Amino acid sequence: MENHTPSYMKVYSQMKELIINETYPIGSLVPREPDLCEKFGVSRTTLRKAMELLEQEGIVDIQQGRGTEVLNYKTTQKLNQVSSFSETLEAKGYKVQSKSMYIDMVVPPSNVLEDLQLSPDTEVVRIQRIQLANGKPIAIITNYIIPDLVPGIISDTGTFVSLYHHIESKYGIKITAARDTIKAKVADFLESELLQIPTGSPLIVDRRITYSLSKPIEVVVMIVDGSKYEFSVLLSGRPS
Repeated sequence: MENHTPSYMKVYSQMKELIINETYPIGSLVPREPDLCEKFGVSRTTLRKAMELLEQEGIVDIQQGRGTEVLNYKTTQKLNQVSSFSETLEAKGYKVQSKSMYIDMVVPPSNVLEDLQLSPDTEVVRIQRIQLANGKPIAIITNYIIPDLVPGIISDTGTFVSLYHHIESKYGIKITAARDTIKAKVADFLESELLQIPTGSPLIVDRRITYSLSKPIEVVVMIVDGSKYEFSVLLSGRPS
């Protein structure tokens, strides 16, 4: 079957792969425009359209007269600390916003009820949102919270960015621990539309159970653009 992918999208995908694989590392200047045109066998117009897409994603910075620099496009979350997704982004200097937040009451999947130690058919608070970093979508987040802990939170729709900060300051909840389960997947059509990335792009799925004084209070599922986010785990010692 003939491939109808536009030439600029092919160049965009190849350049992005070269950057992610650190052929062109963070802080470096990519080769000059004529060299890249020769490398990919495309015109300057095609190359510039591809580079503009990378710039819009915050992956490169195009500076007239200086060249195109690879930006620090990855955000690292350290898993030896309990920090929220928003707090991690803000610590890296990003402007963080929530888009299309929706809060309702639902009976969640059975594994969520089990993790929260709730009876079957129990309703919980569900918070759905798309998280933006510097105006670009980076994650789809769904939180499930025990409702008795956050009375009236539905009226707070759209009033907060960091859920952890909000429930700590408004409800006096102390978050003491979390357990994360992380896996990889590729973006389906809906995820690609919400995150504005090509279908099949790499995603990180982080499923977390959050605890307060040894009791589970929340389950969150984060679907994150894998090209812009990474996790860091500090390990020590060896098994005896």
